[in-house]
Amino acid sequence: MKFIKPNFYDRFRCTASACSDTCCAGWEIDIDPDTRKYYEELEGPFGDRLREQIEETPEGIACFRLGEGDRCPFLTDDNLCELILELGENSLCEICREHPRFYEQIGDRMEMGIGLCCEEACRLLFEENEPITFITTTVPDMPDVVLLPDTGMEIYRLRDEAFMLVQDRSLPLRVRMHRLLEFGERVQKQICGGPAPADVLEEDNLPTAREALFGVMERLEPYDDTWPDTVRLLEDTDLQVNLDDIDGGFENLMVYFLYRHFARGALDGRVVGRVKFCAVSVWFICLMNTHCLAETGAFTPWDRIVCTKDYSKQVEYSAENMEDMLFALQEDPAFSTENLKRMFG
Repeated sequence: MKFIKPNFYDRFRCTASACSDTCCAGWEIDIDPDTRKYYEELEGPFGDRLREQIEETPEGIACFRLGEGDRCPFLTDDNLCELILELGENSLCEICREHPRFYEQIGDRMEMGIGLCCEEACRLLFEENEPITFITTTVPDMPDVVLLPDTGMEIYRLRDEAFMLVQDRSLPLRVRMHRLLEFGERVQKQICGGPAPADVLEEDNLPTAREALFGVMERLEPYDDTWPDTVRLLEDTDLQVNLDDIDGGFENLMVYFLYRHFARGALDGRVVGRVKFCAVSVWFICLMNTHCLAETGAFTPWDRIVCTKDYSKQVEYSAENMEDMLFALQEDPAFSTENLKRMFG
């Protein structure tokens, strides 16, 4: 079994009350069965109080009963966790222990990363000045691991090729992104036996990729009330993205998105849709950065973190929104490779 992680993975530490945007509010907090059993057996007044704050979803999943502002009932006014204060970190349910880490097992590979819904994860990603690398640890074969077919293993070699494309610092980022789109189109044919519908269907009077992208963004389920306003502000056609003109750490973003989303294309057949998602996500975050620069006349590392975190929470952390994005990028000819290259400049 192989375990893979980015070179900065082990440096992650939750900043707790120092975080400007607690992850203990705004999310449903599911309680895994083992932790629920521990909570059910916990004695004393705190155990009684804890059990009072557990409810079940219609699907029978235990979760905490959120309070005002969708805050966890054990989140203090200064954004500290009472469970940790009273019982220690080992008392946390699985989702609270692991967030924002993510895990993806395909065959005999377990890939680990840190999701960009977290500002500390964003900081670590952007502070990597050298090309991001990955650490692989091999342990003895584990039982019940189903190996992938040959095409599944090939996807990782191809992803390494994609990493090399986007980390080629001899080329402007815009050129690298063009080459990445062409790479995605080629790999779609290689892995899946033919091009995606978006790259073969011909329609008259197609919208530009930018117009089509904003159409998709407007239809996504908003994470909070601020997102629709953000999308409307970014629709201003006077905002023109120059991928080579603003230092947004976009190479690192490309590597992150490819690492997290590319390989599953071997299983769902949407290789080029996933490559386009990676590239479009970087372009959209760059547009958010450009808006910050236009509004304030300056662009700070904090602006870069906030833009990235907001995008990740809105798109990556909603299964429905991810599905809508991938479907459009794979199927809609407005998102053909050539149309997207024109959008990127």
